[in-house]
Amino acid sequence: MPHRRCVGCGRIAPKPELVRIVAMGEPAGRSRRAVLDVTGKQPGRGAYLCRDRDAVGEPTAECLALAKRRGGVARALRCAVTLAPSGPDAHSKLVESVSR
Repeated sequence: MPHRRCVGCGRIAPKPELVRIVAMGEPAGRSRRAVLDVTGKQPGRGAYLCRDRDAVGEPTAECLALAKRRGGVARALRCAVTLAPSGPDAHSKLVESVSR
């Protein structure tokens, strides 16, 4: 089973224990949106965050906060990305989910 590293806490885990994030939108000079890749099959680079056990398909609030503070998602995706604002339920409002 393939393993990936969480861009928030740095933990290495099997892919089913993580949530994949991809960059969507205009690549030319603008900040792109970071969206949850529910199916795990969207094209392009992916960044991974630890999956929250209580909220199915959501990243943990702790890992999302660390990734935002450290710039882990943008670094892993190799482009500037826009994430949802911080708050008590920020982990459920990453930006949106993609399930194509």
